[in-house]
Amino acid sequence: EALKIVQDKFYKDFPPHEEELKYGFATPSTMKPTQVECAKGALNQLPPWTTISGDIRLTPFYDPVVVMQTVNEYVEDINENIESVPTRGPCSKYTLEGDDVDIKRGKVFIEWTDDESTVRQMEGIACDLNSEGLKSIIDATKEVKGEAKPYAITGSLPLVRQMQNEGFDIQISGFGLSKTYHADNEYALLSDMQDAFQILLRIISINDEK
Repeated sequence: EALKIVQDKFYKDFPPHEEELKYGFATPSTMKPTQVECAKGALNQLPPWTTISGDIRLTPFYDPVVVMQTVNEYVEDINENIESVPTRGPCSKYTLEGDDVDIKRGKVFIEWTDDESTVRQMEGIACDLNSEGLKSIIDATKEVKGEAKPYAITGSLPLVRQMQNEGFDIQISGFGLSKTYHADNEYALLSDMQDAFQILLRIISINDEK
């Protein structure tokens, strides 16, 4: 129930951004719970704690540190108003009374896997769609592969935002199989790597000719 409150607020405060369509983002910013763990006990016992883990994927039009701070505020608000969290049935509650009750009030904690400085180093970017670098990549790819379809996904790479802010024309490309990304048997084809080598050579050649 608490996570639903957090997600609802997240999607209200960080909705699909108007720039995402121009860049071809496959998804907007997302908050996804992906793993659930709780204390083990008998089937008739409520677990004293439950941990829900997941990730937030942002398009580069939102500040990740601002998102972290905002989500922390969601959690603080839930804890201050725990009585307002929806319950299930007449005996479901997050506050208890009685001298024999050790923990009288439920509480939500949030733990980030990275601190704010680390998040800054892994901040995503929106590439310059009008740059000569992107044009060279597209032209070289068309020459080797027959077509080029630029698109964007959420994710993170170290230092790219800092380099872009310093004036570097940062473009991100890959030559593997997107359908196998993060799979247990993730792999690439040697034929694609051969094409990749030709594309990189052609990019150098195109820019040398200018």
